[in-house]
Amino acid sequence: MGLAWGIGFYLTRYLLEKHQLDSAPLFKLFAGVFITSWIGAKVFFLAVSSGNKVYQYIANDNFWLGGGFVFYGGLIFGLLFYFIYSLWLKQFPFEQSKYLVPGLVFGHAVGRVGCFFTGCCYGTQCDLPWAVHMHGEWIHPVQLYEAFGLFAIGYMTLKWVEQKKDNLFIVTRYLLIYSLLRFVVEFFRGDLIRGVYWYHLSTSQIISLVLFFVSLATVCYQTMKRGH
Repeated sequence: MGLAWGIGFYLTRYLLEKHQLDSAPLFKLFAGVFITSWIGAKVFFLAVSSGNKVYQYIANDNFWLGGGFVFYGGLIFGLLFYFIYSLWLKQFPFEQSKYLVPGLVFGHAVGRVGCFFTGCCYGTQCDLPWAVHMHGEWIHPVQLYEAFGLFAIGYMTLKWVEQKKDNLFIVTRYLLIYSLLRFVVEFFRGDLIRGVYWYHLSTSQIISLVLFFVSLATVCYQTMKRGH
């Protein structure tokens, strides 16, 4: 977890300095995003994955300081903090938002590799040549599926930054591609604790569908606007 956040921070600082932008406000921003994302990931876990043990989790210090996260919860809470910090409090230039995306994506990718080594967020039973033995059976290395996809998305976001694409272009493409990746990968997840509900879709798949269509509509609007 620490390595993932460290990569996100230092990559973002590198991009800002490479483009001759002030990286001094980044530390406070990252600290705020870290705290709110941590809380958001925990809150979503309590909401969708704790079942009838919610009060036991709340009272357990190990839960708040250790495992038990939902990425989308962290993303949503982190974005809310970012919008307040940048747009309302004016403490970070909102026009520099695009420089934050590659760090987010690569940090997330490293985090998924960490999930693989700790054995959480594991996959369903699998008899393919690349199956891994975990939890007493051969299963899909689903954490690595997502990690490889995220590394590819991260590479694309770096290219877009270098091509001087605008904030909306980079953010919407990231959300569009990641939501599709996450929706597909979730079919290979075997940890039912994450919450599986409507038409056997997980919580993350439902959120992914919303993000996908909102991002797609935004991309289509951008394309039509440029056409005029």
